Amino acid sequence: MFFQCSECKKEFPLETTDFNCSCSGIFDLSYTPPPFCFDLIDRNEWSLFRYRAFLPVTNDLWKDISMGEGMTPIVELSDAPGSNKLLVKVDYMMPTLSFKDRGAVLVIWLAKTLGVKKVIQDSSGNAGNSIAAYAARADMECDIYVPEGTSPSKIQMIQSYGAKVNVLPLSRDDTAKACRKATEK
Repeated sequence: MFFQCSECKKEFPLETTDFNCSCSGIFDLSYTPPPFCFDLIDRNEWSLFRYRAFLPVTNDLWKDISMGEGMTPIVELSDAPGSNKLLVKVDYMMPTLSFKDRGAVLVIWLAKTLGVKKVIQDSSGNAGNSIAAYAARADMECDIYVPEGTSPSKIQMIQSYGAKVNVLPLSRDDTAKACRKATEK
């Protein structure tokens, strides 16, 4: 398991704290999970980590970070006679009300594994809220960069976890660029 630059294909160990390659390419995780098998599911765990045998998880730090994400119900949306059944995941029942919790818990688990003390994220709201929540669980400092015009309630949710919110009078793309620049410091 390793990171690989999406541009030049250079390989980096999972333990790297670089956030991109020197060629400016972003990292892709090179990981092949085992073939799916029901026996590998931890039925005693009620979170995304019940599937940890299929995830690139290498330690138990997730136990102090997880908030039960991923175990949202599936409901039938349509039951009209003769129609196809439509089943949907009710992800607003995630810990931070967003499907982004699945990715956020893994990102923060990896950051905690690497000894990271502070995370910085750009967001239009939901991802920042998830990162802020899981960073708080992992006892990490957190700065979230959002563009002006981000919903005040999303900003308040992010702040409720103790994260510092930086509201920038920029477009979404320029806010992301400003966030990346901040990581250089």
